[in-house]
Amino acid sequence: MSRAIADALAYVRPTFMLPAVGMSAYGALLAPAAAFDPRIVALHAVAVGVALFVAHLRDGLVDGHFREEEDPRLSVAAFRWGIRAGVALGTAFAAALSVAAGPLAGASIAGLLALALLHAPYLDRHPVTVTVDYPAGIALVIVGGYAAQSADPSPGVVAVAALFFGLLAGIKVGIDALDADFDRSIDKRTVPVALGPRRADRVAGVIFGFVTLGTLGVAAAGTVGALGVDAPFVLAAALGPLGCLAATALTGGERTVRLQMGLIYVFAGFLFFGACVGRCAGAALVTRALGAVGIV
Repeated sequence: MSRAIADALAYVRPTFMLPAVGMSAYGALLAPAAAFDPRIVALHAVAVGVALFVAHLRDGLVDGHFREEEDPRLSVAAFRWGIRAGVALGTAFAAALSVAAGPLAGASIAGLLALALLHAPYLDRHPVTVTVDYPAGIALVIVGGYAAQSADPSPGVVAVAALFFGLLAGIKVGIDALDADFDRSIDKRTVPVALGPRRADRVAGVIFGFVTLGTLGVAAAGTVGALGVDAPFVLAAALGPLGCLAATALTGGERTVRLQMGLIYVFAGFLFFGACVGRCAGAALVTRALGAVGIV
């Protein structure tokens, strides 16, 4: 039994799960402080983790038993049991969130479960869908995390989610380039496999260019009052996609991906402060923490 549990836990994969769970909290902290409920934050974050676990089990089943691309840690029956149990648990979380926080919060988990079940063997075989499914999931998590605190997501938060979608899609092209030889050997058609390395870099560059322009557009909308964001912070966030564009053009291989991963945090930080207008929960928590140590 302990061996079976250990084998199942091997599919938790924190590298993919923790950023998604963290983005749930990111969205929640952008919500108005008056509506912030830590219990709902935890409920949504755990539900996101369950959906990611289902995706990893589904990958393990398809890649291990049907495609024979890796050594499976579980039997077909164990994988299927785990997937069914995960879907049932995720559905229960979605229902609980719908009741406690509103239908959009629950729908965000239902959407993640759908992505988890469709990723393998469907979405991971086409250059477009294999590039955008994880970024789409992160965008959904941000909106869902916010909606779990405040039933209707603000246009600013939707803009943040859309910009994250674009940035992560561009970075995904670079990540897939690192695995292009292996992916080609198993007929996995990522953008670098389908187009070759040079054209894949061009695709990534175009994506980063559009995200840069989109970020500048959001900042401009904030300047004229069309969008409730703090324009200087959003303008600074444009350094993220612009830096990713420069890294794609001037570096290569793992160094490019490492630089782009670091720039995600720059992008996320400035965008957070840009969208955290008024009394958002994140600002209130920081103020409270500083007050507790006598700084403010």
